[in-house]
Amino acid sequence: MPGSSTGCVRAGAAILLAMAWSVSWGTPGLGAPAIIHMTAREWRYEPKEVNLSQGDVIFDVKNGGLIEHNFVVEDEAKKKRAEIPYIEPGQTLETTVTLEPGTYTIYCSLPGHRDVGMIATLRLY
Repeated sequence: MPGSSTGCVRAGAAILLAMAWSVSWGTPGLGAPAIIHMTAREWRYEPKEVNLSQGDVIFDVKNGGLIEHNFVVEDEAKKKRAEIPYIEPGQTLETTVTLEPGTYTIYCSLPGHRDVGMIATLRLY
C-alpha cells in the first residue's frame, strides 16, 4: 500500500514524542514527578517562572554562570522546602521535593545574589 510506511513512521514519532513528554514532565495521576530544568547564571534563573499542576518535582539545576551559585525553594511561610547548597560553574545537580499547591520562591542564598535579582517563581495548581 503506497504511503503506509509514512503513516507508521508518523505514528511511531508521535508515540516517541508522547514518551519523551512523559519522562520530562511526568504523567499526571501516575505519580511520576515533573522534571524542571533550570539554569543559574549571574544574577538570574532561567526560566524565571514555572507553572505546574502536580506536586512531585525534580529540579535539575545547571550552573551556566562563571561563579558558584546555590538553589533554594521556599514556601509562602518562608520555610525551605528544597536546597542544593553549592553548584560549581558547569555543574548540574538535582533535588527532589513534594510540594502542595501554592506559590514558591526559588532563589540563590549566597550573599547578595538574591538582592540583585537571582530569584524565580514556581506555582503549583
